[in-house]
Amino acid sequence: MKPTIITVLTLAFAVLFGSCNDQSDSPIYGNWMLEKYNCIATSSYGLTQVDKNENYVLQLDNTGVFCFATDCNTISGNYEMGKTTLNFSNVSFTEKACEYMLVKESIKSNLPSIKSYEIKDDLSLILKDEDGHILIELIKL
Repeated sequence: MKPTIITVLTLAFAVLFGSCNDQSDSPIYGNWMLEKYNCIATSSYGLTQVDKNENYVLQLDNTGVFCFATDCNTISGNYEMGKTTLNFSNVSFTEKACEYMLVKESIKSNLPSIKSYEIKDDLSLILKDEDGHILIELIKL
């Protein structure tokens, strides 16, 4: 059976325009610098400001893989996102003995609780738990 020109054109349009959930141009992709985080050393949802001399970077690629570079360790794994939902999975991390490990331990602790995100002005990424509490704030690099 030979494909007709209509069939070929229909398939071509389906491939080009068919994915309604294609987020390849999503503003969430890219590198984000940690600005504030929910510290595990406190019992409240107040955020702790990252020291200006520190450089903690979250990279979210368009294949669902993330990498979070902390002071001397790396946290990585997979993530799934929807229009406002975000879930991290298969999280792994290095365990080098670093001078200041509280940030890494806090990020590692917060990642499984993140269920949604919000992007403000394409410059700020806010990660929240299922109750809407802000756990992590990042800025676009």
